[in-house]
Amino acid sequence: MTITLPSNVHQVHNTTFTTLLQSLRQRDLKPSTVRSLVREMTITLSKSIHLDTTAPDETVAVIVVLRSGLAMFDGFIDSLPESLSTAIYHLGIFRDQTTLQPVEYYNKLPLKPAQIKQAVVLDPLIATGGTAAAVVGILEEWGVEKVTFLSMLATLMGLSHAAEVWPEGSRFVVGAVDPEVNAKGYIQPGVGDIGDRLFGTIF
Repeated sequence: MTITLPSNVHQVHNTTFTTLLQSLRQRDLKPSTVRSLVREMTITLSKSIHLDTTAPDETVAVIVVLRSGLAMFDGFIDSLPESLSTAIYHLGIFRDQTTLQPVEYYNKLPLKPAQIKQAVVLDPLIATGGTAAAVVGILEEWGVEKVTFLSMLATLMGLSHAAEVWPEGSRFVVGAVDPEVNAKGYIQPGVGDIGDRLFGTIF
């Protein structure tokens, strides 16, 4: 079935990524294997991001969404040219299990430095889109001119929600789109709770 994505969403069609995702869908993998797969998937997706820096002193802000975004960090940074200046920040947002609404618990973004004009967000999944929408809103208010949101797996509902927050200033790069979320807000068929799988907190 062909789906129509929002105009500021780009889905990467890559056979290597598809193979890695098929492996990640297996729920009996060790956390170390899950982390390795996420790293390789991030490297593959990062090739589809174009960071056009116009000034020699421009710095790109890399926004890691806690906690799952941590697993994407090394792969993303290693894919960047050494000449590109980056500043690393973290945002902590979790989804309330009852309301499925985003709750911000960590944000120490400073007054935005003048040389930062764009940001790249790392977050593996966009399910309901609440967290992604909140992050884009925070960064728009922070004062960047452009946000690129890198995610491995999303739903159309989640993308539609997040993409409409700041359509002229945000772009979403995703590896795959699954059909739906369940009543608990998990992507179906999805990859399970990616945070628990990454950090071995499933008992």
